[in-house]
Amino acid sequence: MSIFVKTFGGTKIVREGDVINNKDWPSQKAFSLFRYLVFRRNEEVPVEELYSLFWEGMEEKFAKSNLNTTLHLIRKTVGITNEHLFVRGNICCFVPGDDIVVDADIFEECHRKLMGKISADEREKLLKKMFEIYAGPFLVEDALEEWVQETREIYESWYSDVLKELFELYLSRKDYESAFEMVTSYVQREPYDESMYYKAVEILLKKGDITRAKRMYDKLSNHLEEIGTKPRLKFSDLISNKGSDFLMNGNKAVVIDEKLFEKILFLESRKRKKTFVLLEVVFKRKDVDPETIAQKIAPLFRRGDVITFSNESIRILVHCPEQQRPTVESRVKNVLGEMGIEKDHYTVL
Repeated sequence: MSIFVKTFGGTKIVREGDVINNKDWPSQKAFSLFRYLVFRRNEEVPVEELYSLFWEGMEEKFAKSNLNTTLHLIRKTVGITNEHLFVRGNICCFVPGDDIVVDADIFEECHRKLMGKISADEREKLLKKMFEIYAGPFLVEDALEEWVQETREIYESWYSDVLKELFELYLSRKDYESAFEMVTSYVQREPYDESMYYKAVEILLKKGDITRAKRMYDKLSNHLEEIGTKPRLKFSDLISNKGSDFLMNGNKAVVIDEKLFEKILFLESRKRKKTFVLLEVVFKRKDVDPETIAQKIAPLFRRGDVITFSNESIRILVHCPEQQRPTVESRVKNVLGEMGIEKDHYTVL
Protein backbone atom coordinates (compact mmCIF):
# COMPACT_ATOMS: atom_id res chain seq x y z
CA MET A 1 0.00 0.00 0.00
CA SER A 2 1.26 3.46 -0.92
CA ILE A 3 -0.65 6.54 0.25
CA PHE A 4 0.38 10.17 -0.19
CA VAL A 5 -1.43 12.90 1.76
CA LYS A 6 -1.22 16.36 0.20
CA THR A 7 -1.89 19.18 2.66
CA PHE A 8 -0.60 22.24 0.78
CA GLY A 9 -2.98 24.10 -1.52
CA GLY A 10 -5.94 21.80 -0.88
CA THR A 11 -6.08 18.46 0.92
CA LYS A 12 -5.93 15.40 -1.34
CA ILE A 13 -5.07 11.75 -0.94
CA VAL A 14 -3.27 9.81 -3.65
CA ARG A 15 -3.63 6.05 -3.18
CA GLU A 16 -1.89 3.84 -5.75
CA GLY A 17 -2.54 6.39 -8.49
CA ASP A 18 -6.14 7.20 -7.52
CA VAL A 19 -6.86 10.72 -6.24
CA ILE A 20 -9.35 11.26 -3.42
CA ASN A 21 -10.63 14.85 -3.42
CA ASN A 22 -13.03 16.78 -1.23
CA LYS A 23 -16.07 15.60 -3.23
CA ASP A 24 -15.10 11.94 -2.83
CA TRP A 25 -15.69 11.94 0.93
CA PRO A 26 -19.03 10.42 2.02
CA SER A 27 -19.10 12.81 4.98
CA GLN A 28 -17.61 16.30 5.33
CA LYS A 29 -17.37 15.67 9.07
CA ALA A 30 -15.10 12.71 8.32
CA PHE A 31 -13.00 14.85 5.97
CA SER A 32 -12.71 17.60 8.61
CA LEU A 33 -11.73 15.13 11.33
CA PHE A 34 -9.18 13.52 9.02
CA ARG A 35 -7.53 16.90 8.37
CA TYR A 36 -7.34 17.58 12.09
CA LEU A 37 -5.81 14.18 12.78
CA VAL A 38 -3.28 14.72 9.98
CA PHE A 39 -2.39 17.99 11.70
CA ARG A 40 -2.00 16.10 15.00
CA ARG A 41 -0.35 13.04 13.41
CA ASN A 42 1.82 10.90 15.69
CA GLU A 43 0.27 12.59 18.75
CA GLU A 44 -2.00 11.23 21.46
CA VAL A 45 -5.19 13.29 21.09
CA PRO A 46 -7.68 13.09 23.98
CA VAL A 47 -11.08 11.98 22.72
CA GLU A 48 -12.65 14.74 24.86
CA GLU A 49 -10.82 17.25 22.67
CA LEU A 50 -12.36 15.71 19.54
CA TYR A 51 -15.81 15.68 21.14
CA SER A 52 -15.45 19.39 21.92
CA LEU A 53 -14.23 20.32 18.45
CA PHE A 54 -16.54 18.20 16.32
CA TRP A 55 -19.57 17.37 18.49
CA GLU A 56 -19.78 20.33 20.82
CA GLY A 57 -22.63 20.13 23.31
CA MET A 58 -23.47 16.49 22.53
CA GLU A 59 -23.78 13.93 25.31
CA GLU A 60 -20.59 11.90 25.69
CA LYS A 61 -22.12 8.53 24.77
CA PHE A 62 -23.49 9.95 21.50
CA ALA A 63 -20.25 11.85 20.77
CA LYS A 64 -18.31 8.61 21.33
CA SER A 65 -20.58 6.73 18.93
CA ASN A 66 -20.23 9.48 16.31
CA LEU A 67 -16.44 9.47 16.69
CA ASN A 68 -16.22 5.71 16.14
CA THR A 69 -18.51 5.90 13.10
CA THR A 70 -16.53 8.81 11.64
CA LEU A 71 -13.19 7.05 12.18
CA HIS A 72 -14.61 4.02 10.34
CA LEU A 73 -15.55 6.28 7.39
CA ILE A 74 -12.03 7.74 7.37
CA ARG A 75 -10.40 4.30 7.31
CA LYS A 76 -12.69 3.16 4.50
CA THR A 77 -12.20 6.32 2.41
CA VAL A 78 -8.43 6.59 2.82
CA GLY A 79 -7.83 2.84 2.69
CA ILE A 80 -6.14 2.38 6.05
CA THR A 81 -6.63 0.07 9.03
CA ASN A 82 -6.75 0.22 12.82
CA GLU A 83 -2.97 0.01 12.71
CA HIS A 84 -2.81 3.62 11.47
CA LEU A 85 -5.94 5.14 13.00
CA PHE A 86 -7.24 3.94 16.35
CA VAL A 87 -8.75 4.78 19.73
CA ARG A 88 -7.24 3.26 22.87
CA GLY A 89 -8.93 4.21 26.09
CA ASN A 90 -9.40 7.96 26.02
CA ILE A 91 -6.75 8.57 23.35
CA CYS A 92 -7.13 8.81 19.56
CA CYS A 93 -4.07 8.45 17.31
CA PHE A 94 -3.26 8.76 13.63
CA VAL A 95 0.12 7.13 12.98
CA PRO A 96 1.14 7.30 9.29
CA GLY A 97 4.12 4.96 9.67
CA ASP A 98 6.06 3.99 6.54
CA ASP A 99 2.95 3.34 4.44
CA ILE A 100 1.58 6.88 4.47
CA VAL A 101 3.60 9.91 3.38
CA VAL A 102 2.46 13.42 4.37
CA ASP A 103 3.87 16.25 2.25
CA ALA A 104 4.23 18.49 5.32
CA ASP A 105 6.65 15.94 6.83
CA ILE A 106 8.84 16.15 3.72
CA PHE A 107 8.66 19.95 3.85
CA GLU A 108 9.76 19.98 7.50
CA GLU A 109 12.56 17.49 6.86
CA CYS A 110 13.92 19.61 4.00
CA HIS A 111 13.89 22.69 6.23
CA ARG A 112 15.66 20.80 9.01
CA LYS A 113 18.42 19.78 6.62
CA LEU A 114 18.74 23.35 5.32
CA MET A 115 19.56 24.46 8.87
CA GLY A 116 22.56 22.12 8.96
CA LYS A 117 25.91 22.06 7.17
CA ILE A 118 25.34 20.85 3.62
CA SER A 119 26.91 21.32 0.20
CA ALA A 120 25.72 24.01 -2.22
CA ASP A 121 24.32 21.32 -4.55
CA GLU A 122 22.38 19.66 -1.74
CA ARG A 123 21.07 23.03 -0.59
CA GLU A 124 19.79 23.82 -4.07
CA LYS A 125 18.03 20.43 -4.27
CA LEU A 126 16.33 20.99 -0.92
CA LEU A 127 15.19 24.50 -1.87
CA LYS A 128 13.73 23.25 -5.14
CA LYS A 129 12.02 20.37 -3.33
CA MET A 130 10.36 22.77 -0.88
CA PHE A 131 9.30 25.00 -3.76
CA GLU A 132 7.77 21.99 -5.50
CA ILE A 133 5.91 20.78 -2.39
CA TYR A 134 4.39 24.11 -1.35
CA ALA A 135 1.37 24.37 -3.66
CA GLY A 136 -0.51 26.80 -1.42
CA PRO A 137 -1.48 27.39 2.23
CA PHE A 138 -1.38 24.44 4.62
CA LEU A 139 -4.83 22.85 5.20
CA VAL A 140 -6.54 25.68 3.33
CA GLU A 141 -9.97 24.18 4.07
CA ASP A 142 -9.41 25.13 7.71
CA ALA A 143 -8.34 28.70 7.00
CA LEU A 144 -10.47 30.14 9.80
CA GLU A 145 -9.57 27.56 12.45
CA GLU A 146 -7.37 28.87 15.25
CA TRP A 147 -5.61 25.54 15.84
CA VAL A 148 -3.81 25.61 12.49
CA GLN A 149 -2.80 29.29 12.30
CA GLU A 150 0.63 29.11 13.94
CA THR A 151 1.82 26.12 11.92
CA ARG A 152 0.48 27.61 8.68
CA GLU A 153 2.36 30.88 9.34
CA ILE A 154 5.59 28.98 10.04
CA TYR A 155 5.30 27.11 6.74
CA GLU A 156 4.51 30.35 4.90
CA SER A 157 7.56 32.01 6.41
CA TRP A 158 9.80 29.10 5.36
CA TYR A 159 8.38 29.25 1.84
CA SER A 160 9.05 32.99 1.59
CA ASP A 161 12.66 32.31 2.60
CA VAL A 162 12.88 29.60 -0.09
CA LEU A 163 11.61 31.99 -2.77
CA LYS A 164 14.09 34.65 -1.73
CA GLU A 165 17.07 32.28 -1.74
CA LEU A 166 16.13 30.71 -5.08
CA PHE A 167 15.74 34.20 -6.51
CA GLU A 168 19.30 35.10 -5.49
CA LEU A 169 20.56 31.78 -6.84
CA TYR A 170 18.96 32.22 -10.27
CA LEU A 171 19.99 35.87 -10.41
CA SER A 172 23.64 34.94 -9.77
CA ARG A 173 23.41 32.61 -12.80
CA LYS A 174 21.71 35.29 -14.91
CA ASP A 175 18.71 32.99 -15.29
CA TYR A 176 16.35 35.96 -15.35
CA GLU A 177 13.20 34.01 -16.23
CA SER A 178 13.51 31.74 -13.20
CA ALA A 179 14.60 34.64 -10.98
CA PHE A 180 11.56 36.65 -12.05
CA GLU A 181 9.27 33.70 -11.31
CA MET A 182 10.65 33.54 -7.76
CA VAL A 183 10.48 37.27 -7.07
CA THR A 184 6.93 37.65 -8.41
CA SER A 185 5.77 34.76 -6.22
CA TYR A 186 7.53 36.38 -3.29
CA VAL A 187 6.01 39.86 -3.65
CA GLN A 188 2.54 38.34 -3.95
CA ARG A 189 3.10 37.04 -0.44
CA GLU A 190 5.06 40.03 0.89
CA PRO A 191 3.49 43.03 -0.89
CA TYR A 192 5.32 45.60 1.26
CA ASP A 193 8.86 44.34 0.63
CA GLU A 194 9.90 47.32 -1.46
CA SER A 195 13.45 46.18 -2.18
CA MET A 196 12.25 42.92 -3.78
CA TYR A 197 9.91 44.86 -6.07
CA TYR A 198 12.87 46.92 -7.22
CA LYS A 199 14.79 43.75 -7.98
CA ALA A 200 11.87 42.47 -10.06
CA VAL A 201 11.79 45.77 -11.95
CA GLU A 202 15.56 45.58 -12.42
CA ILE A 203 15.29 42.10 -13.97
CA LEU A 204 12.62 43.24 -16.43
CA LEU A 205 14.69 46.29 -17.39
CA LYS A 206 17.71 44.05 -18.02
CA LYS A 207 15.50 42.06 -20.39
CA GLY A 208 14.38 45.27 -22.08
CA ASP A 209 10.75 44.78 -21.03
CA ILE A 210 9.99 48.34 -19.94
CA THR A 211 6.20 47.90 -20.13
CA ARG A 212 6.15 45.01 -17.64
CA ALA A 213 8.72 46.79 -15.48
CA LYS A 214 6.45 49.85 -15.25
CA ARG A 215 3.48 47.61 -14.47
CA MET A 216 5.41 45.99 -11.62
CA TYR A 217 6.46 49.41 -10.31
CA ASP A 218 2.85 50.63 -10.42
CA LYS A 219 1.76 47.58 -8.42
CA LEU A 220 4.29 48.53 -5.74
CA SER A 221 3.03 52.14 -5.77
CA ASN A 222 -0.55 50.98 -5.28
CA HIS A 223 0.36 48.74 -2.34
CA LEU A 224 2.31 51.51 -0.62
CA GLU A 225 -0.45 54.03 -1.28
CA GLU A 226 -2.80 51.77 0.69
CA ILE A 227 -0.69 52.34 3.81
CA GLY A 228 -0.14 56.04 3.18
CA THR A 229 3.37 56.09 1.74
CA LYS A 230 5.20 56.18 -1.60
CA PRO A 231 8.12 54.31 -3.22
CA ARG A 232 11.50 55.68 -2.18
CA LEU A 233 12.74 55.47 -5.79
CA LYS A 234 11.07 56.87 -8.89
CA PHE A 235 10.62 54.67 -11.94
CA SER A 236 12.73 57.12 -13.96
CA ASP A 237 15.54 56.61 -11.42
CA LEU A 238 15.42 52.86 -11.95
CA ILE A 239 15.58 53.25 -15.73
CA SER A 240 18.52 55.65 -15.53
CA ASN A 241 20.21 53.49 -12.85
CA LYS A 242 20.18 56.36 -10.36
CA GLY A 243 18.82 53.91 -7.83
CA SER A 244 21.68 51.49 -8.35
CA ASP A 245 23.70 52.91 -5.45
CA PHE A 246 20.91 51.91 -3.11
CA LEU A 247 20.18 48.57 -4.79
CA MET A 248 23.74 47.50 -5.45
CA ASN A 249 25.84 49.23 -2.79
CA GLY A 250 28.66 46.71 -3.09
CA ASN A 251 28.42 44.19 -0.28
CA LYS A 252 27.96 46.67 2.54
CA ALA A 253 25.12 48.46 4.27
CA VAL A 254 24.08 51.88 3.00
CA VAL A 255 23.88 55.10 5.05
CA ILE A 256 20.62 56.97 4.43
CA ASP A 257 18.72 59.94 5.86
CA GLU A 258 16.36 59.50 8.80
CA LYS A 259 13.17 59.98 6.77
CA LEU A 260 14.03 57.15 4.39
CA PHE A 261 15.19 54.99 7.32
CA GLU A 262 11.80 55.44 9.02
CA LYS A 263 10.02 54.42 5.83
CA ILE A 264 12.12 51.26 5.49
CA LEU A 265 11.60 50.43 9.17
CA PHE A 266 7.84 50.86 8.75
CA LEU A 267 7.74 48.54 5.73
CA GLU A 268 9.88 45.92 7.46
CA SER A 269 7.52 45.93 10.44
CA ARG A 270 4.59 45.19 8.09
CA LYS A 271 6.02 41.83 7.04
CA ARG A 272 4.51 38.60 8.37
CA LYS A 273 7.71 37.62 10.11
CA LYS A 274 10.18 39.89 11.87
CA THR A 275 13.54 39.28 10.22
CA PHE A 276 15.56 42.25 11.40
CA VAL A 277 17.41 43.63 14.42
CA LEU A 278 17.12 47.35 15.19
CA LEU A 279 20.05 48.80 17.11
CA GLU A 280 20.45 52.37 18.36
CA VAL A 281 23.69 53.80 19.74
CA VAL A 282 23.28 57.05 21.72
CA PHE A 283 26.50 59.01 22.29
CA LYS A 284 27.23 60.93 25.49
CA ARG A 285 30.22 62.84 24.12
CA LYS A 286 29.59 66.02 22.12
CA ASP A 287 32.79 65.68 20.06
CA VAL A 288 31.63 62.41 18.44
CA ASP A 289 30.66 62.63 14.74
CA PRO A 290 27.81 60.12 14.19
CA GLU A 291 28.04 60.41 10.39
CA THR A 292 31.70 59.35 10.39
CA ILE A 293 30.88 56.44 12.69
CA ALA A 294 27.96 55.38 10.47
CA GLN A 295 30.24 55.25 7.41
CA LYS A 296 32.85 53.33 9.40
CA ILE A 297 30.28 50.75 10.54
CA ALA A 298 28.63 50.24 7.11
CA PRO A 299 31.19 47.66 5.81
CA LEU A 300 30.41 45.42 8.81
CA PHE A 301 26.98 44.64 7.43
CA ARG A 302 25.51 43.35 4.19
CA ARG A 303 23.84 44.90 1.20
CA GLY A 304 20.23 45.60 2.12
CA ASP A 305 21.02 46.63 5.71
CA VAL A 306 20.62 50.35 6.39
CA ILE A 307 22.11 52.91 8.79
CA THR A 308 21.06 56.44 9.67
CA PHE A 309 22.39 59.09 12.06
CA SER A 310 21.35 62.20 13.97
CA ASN A 311 23.32 64.71 16.03
CA GLU A 312 23.56 62.35 18.99
CA SER A 313 23.02 58.80 17.73
CA ILE A 314 23.13 56.23 14.96
CA ARG A 315 20.52 53.57 14.16
CA ILE A 316 21.18 50.32 12.35
CA LEU A 317 18.63 47.98 10.76
CA VAL A 318 20.22 44.59 10.15
CA HIS A 319 18.43 41.74 8.37
CA CYS A 320 19.03 38.80 10.70
CA PRO A 321 17.19 36.85 13.42
CA GLU A 322 16.76 38.47 16.84
CA GLN A 323 19.06 35.77 18.29
CA GLN A 324 21.97 37.43 16.45
CA ARG A 325 21.54 40.76 18.27
CA PRO A 326 24.54 40.09 20.60
CA THR A 327 26.74 39.52 17.52
CA VAL A 328 25.53 42.77 15.93
CA GLU A 329 26.19 44.69 19.16
CA SER A 330 29.65 43.16 19.48
CA ARG A 331 30.63 44.23 15.96
CA VAL A 332 29.53 47.80 16.59
CA LYS A 333 31.27 48.00 19.97
CA ASN A 334 34.52 46.72 18.46
CA VAL A 335 34.53 49.50 15.85
CA LEU A 336 33.73 52.13 18.47
CA GLY A 337 36.61 50.83 20.57
CA GLU A 338 38.96 51.05 17.58
CA MET A 339 37.88 54.67 17.14
CA GLY A 340 38.76 55.46 20.76
CA ILE A 341 35.18 55.71 22.01
CA GLU A 342 34.98 54.05 25.42
CA LYS A 343 31.97 51.98 26.55
CA ASP A 344 30.92 54.55 29.17
CA HIS A 345 30.68 57.21 26.43
CA TYR A 346 27.67 55.63 24.69
CA THR A 347 24.55 53.56 25.34
CA VAL A 348 23.26 50.74 23.12
CA LEU A 349 19.48 50.44 22.94
